[in-house]
Amino acid sequence: MKPSDSTVVFSVSCACKIKVGDTIECGGEAYKAASVTDVAQRGETFLVETEGNSDDESETRGTEDSSGEEEIQSEGDS
Repeated sequence: MKPSDSTVVFSVSCACKIKVGDTIECGGEAYKAASVTDVAQRGETFLVETEGNSDDESETRGTEDSSGEEEIQSEGDS
């Protein structure tokens, strides 16, 4: 899987028999196939470009304070 702007590109076996409009689930997320390309037209690998995450919800990650500093209190400060 390779992210590309707002789309995600999957490389899958042709045995998956995926076509444009099908939904791919990966890591708990659902993606809709926007284009399907048979790599080298050999019937072995598909490159599936998706329309991105179907639920379009962003996830907050990390911490709010990115300064890297940590507040330390001594026993006498409480």
